[in-house]
Amino acid sequence: MSEPEYVDPSQLRPGPIRHESLPPEMLEQIKAVFDVIGRYLGMTLEQFEVTFMRDTHPESEVVLWCSITAAWLAYHERFSSGKELADEDEKKLVGALIAISAGMEDVSKLGVPVDVGRRLLECYDGLSKE
Repeated sequence: MSEPEYVDPSQLRPGPIRHESLPPEMLEQIKAVFDVIGRYLGMTLEQFEVTFMRDTHPESEVVLWCSITAAWLAYHERFSSGKELADEDEKKLVGALIAISAGMEDVSKLGVPVDVGRRLLECYDGLSKE
């Protein structure tokens, strides 16, 4: 396996908009995700929607974000009595779940305490078993 190539983040640019619009059902799902975790993403609903319009396969991206949101809800239900944490901590949880959704399984690299990372991984992996 080759080493990952370093990319200067300042050189990254958004891709083109590939879809002029998205189906209403998909927009409803995107809004439902945003209503739950949007405040931790650092963007508006409109900006979030545009990220899906840039995606080649927005339907699979919506499924991924629904999984991230379901795991976030499961984590809070199981490990924090349904209570949300401070915004900075919640941003870290969402970031860790995004990394997990991209295949990261090394809990020491998730940017949260290792025990929290294990719990998040457990919640994310548990979705496929339900």
